[in-house]
This record gives sequence, structure tokens and C-alpha cells, in this order.
Amino acid sequence: MTNDVIGSLRHRITIERPRRISTDGGGATIEWIGIGDVFARIDAISGREAVVADGIAARVTHKVLIRHRDDILPEMRFICSNRRLDIRSILDLDGRRRWLQCLCEEQLP
Repeated sequence: MTNDVIGSLRHRITIERPRRISTDGGGATIEWIGIGDVFARIDAISGREAVVADGIAARVTHKVLIRHRDDILPEMRFICSNRRLDIRSILDLDGRRRWLQCLCEEQLP
């Protein structure tokens, strides 16, 4: 990775983690807590459509590049404007703890 990567980090994104909250009926709900804002490069990889419950659902996958953080886990997600990118896997690109490439799936309405 060279310094020209820094200029490509042009999307300000919020990192969110899930928090499970018990309900009175013995169930649980998930609340999303913001843990920080970072700059990222977001590249689309692919998209597909599938029939789900008699309707069409679209899935778009992305690569999200951010500076290395120790607190990023696959159960987290990124929020960029009104887009939600669920993290599916995390890669330390050069093995030197400088960059994280997160493979994400965008949840479309």
C-alpha cells in the first residue's frame, strides 16, 4: 500500500456494533450502537437479485478499506449516509496491521 491510498479514503462511515436487549416477554431485540466514525474507500464488487418470499431482493457486495483497528468484528456493520453495509469478513491486507479490508454486503430496501 502506498500513500496514494490515503486520498481514496473519501467516505465518512460510522461503525456500529450490536447490543442485545432483553424484552419483558422473554425475547430479545438488537440495538445498534455507534462506536466511531472513520474514513473509508468503498468499492462495489458484485450485485445479484434473488426471489425471497414472492418478491425480489437485491444484494450488493462491497470492499471497504479502512485504517487498521483492533475492535472491528464480523458481527458489526458500517453506515454510510443512508446505506447499511453488513461486515461478512475482515482481512489484514499486508499483515502489518496498517489496513483492514472488510468484505460487506449492502442491505437494500
